[in-house]
Amino acid sequence: MSVLAAITLSLSEAGERPFPFSVDRRLDGSNMPSVFSFQTWNGLKSTSLYGISGIAMDKSELSLSGEQVDLSKYIEDAGGIHGLRDVDKVRGWNNIEYGPGLSGKNTPSTALSMNKAFIPPGGIAKAHIHVDFDVMIFLLKGSVRHEFGPGCRKSVIHSAGDMFYIEPGLPHEVFNCSDTDWVEAIVARSDASEWQNIVPYDRDSE
Repeated sequence: MSVLAAITLSLSEAGERPFPFSVDRRLDGSNMPSVFSFQTWNGLKSTSLYGISGIAMDKSELSLSGEQVDLSKYIEDAGGIHGLRDVDKVRGWNNIEYGPGLSGKNTPSTALSMNKAFIPPGGIAKAHIHVDFDVMIFLLKGSVRHEFGPGCRKSVIHSAGDMFYIEPGLPHEVFNCSDTDWVEAIVARSDASEWQNIVPYDRDSE
């Protein structure tokens, strides 16, 4: 299956959960697998792949009710200062649930975004790479394990109260260490598009 073919699959055609990367959503309390995956690179150069994956991920962002979400409706524009008072879960991406957040999707920001992220008990954010942007995270509740580096063979655990930085280009997969408790964290990215410049990573590729 080629990358382009995988992207155009309908949900009914997609069948089983894609491997190695999925962008899952919550729909009526159930997981709804994404309509695309990258099982083969199809000979594409990385720059082309980044563009394709970015478009597909951005299009498939849904609210937790299964509909496209208008993030601007959560923002109070006081005339140069844009405020957000509702930070609870309203949408999902790659098995992580998010508040509306602040980004280029609902503010004039061109180089920065910030959000509150929630990882469900036992949740896994499938392996991926941040392309050319920095990420800093303040862990509010729970513990996460990052498996990272080539083949995701290294591992580190952070707990509530910790802050950490993820370098651009570093392959990583994120695990909620608990099967009973949610993880909550503040995530800041040097990219106003949030996850448009994130690509999947096959941890078995090296």
